Amino acid sequence: MKKDLLFELFMYALCVTLVATLWEKPIFLMFCYVIISVILLIKWHTRNDYLFYLVAFVLGPLAEFVAILFGAWTYTKPFYVIPVWLPFLWGISSLLMKNISETLSSILRK
Repeated sequence: MKKDLLFELFMYALCVTLVATLWEKPIFLMFCYVIISVILLIKWHTRNDYLFYLVAFVLGPLAEFVAILFGAWTYTKPFYVIPVWLPFLWGISSLLMKNISETLSSILRK
């Protein structure tokens, strides 16, 4: 279980590092997030995992789209209002938060 947590935290750190270093190359960043998405969906592939990913993939960017239209913030290199990589990051984030919390809960139960 601690091995699972290390994997999950590594993937989290990788995603943060990628956005911090590659935000100026949105297509390449999107490609990186597609690869990470595939890796995570191979590892976590229950129906619930797919739903978590899909719901976040759609609803996360939709909320950001609305916030941007109302002037809350902007992105430097948007594709159309939001960056092309953002839906993938939302999907990845939902899977990581779900699995990190489940792993921590499992570790703390012992």
